[in-house]
Amino acid sequence: MPKISVAKGLTAAKALSDSRRVVTAKGLWRTIASTGLLALLPAGAAVHASTSDAIGSAIQPSAAQASASASASASTTAPSVKDAQTRAVEALRWQLSDFFTAEDSGPVRVRMPGEPPLSAPSEASVQLELRRLPARLKDCSAPQLSLNAARSDRHAPGLKRLQLLCANGQQHIVSVRMERYAWRQSTPQPLASGTPLAPARLTPVLTPLGKLRGNGFESAAALSGFEVRRRLRAGEVITRNSVRAIPLVNFGDTVTYQVSGTGFSMQRSARALEAGGLDERIRIELAPGDWVRARVIGPRRVAP
Repeated sequence: MPKISVAKGLTAAKALSDSRRVVTAKGLWRTIASTGLLALLPAGAAVHASTSDAIGSAIQPSAAQASASASASASTTAPSVKDAQTRAVEALRWQLSDFFTAEDSGPVRVRMPGEPPLSAPSEASVQLELRRLPARLKDCSAPQLSLNAARSDRHAPGLKRLQLLCANGQQHIVSVRMERYAWRQSTPQPLASGTPLAPARLTPVLTPLGKLRGNGFESAAALSGFEVRRRLRAGEVITRNSVRAIPLVNFGDTVTYQVSGTGFSMQRSARALEAGGLDERIRIELAPGDWVRARVIGPRRVAP
């Protein structure tokens, strides 16, 4: 009596049972001997279709199992081109964010091609917009960004052209539009020319510096001693060109010219040939035809 291995069943047995409803153990042995499974059937015993079905179902995985197996196999294969591209894009996003981060710049947000526009921020921050992705970016490993510092300030708003270096020797040029948002002083109400800029007349607003002519003023204290040079609209951000120092010396004033040094201090009278505010330099006349430039240090007081 031969020993036939069918403990876990065989798919071949089911195939045979479909074509011949009854097979012998000898025929079954020829079909399944190569499997090496262990079972015991008497010689010449008839194997009916029900037995064959049981054998087949025992060894043949279900459709769900087959699908899961195929999925598992696919997941262990090499990553697809799309996955490689996605990883490369995220690596470049991280590089851009790290490259443009400054101590006082706030968070950096990056918009890649095809992504929705970035919304207006609610805090001091930097926004970057990449115009197009480099060709063969998915093949770029360990990307590193560099900028010609002699031609462009990394943290100044505007269009930046960066060099992208890859570990495999690839080099790409990346164009990025940078906008920096920071708090700057503005006036909530219209102000007429000549109005002194007291802190009560000022309020900070989040400003895109790339659209601002001049850098503006970060604090209200920086505008102490200034007045409006021209009429300001409500909500207008204050820049250096829109204000002037409040005159502490007017043309024709008699001023005190104070000179100090190690172990001595002297002063004399002079006549102002120009008007000037705090720390501004004006011309003064010490004697007829003898004039020098002096710095305004207080009301009607100047120093070299």
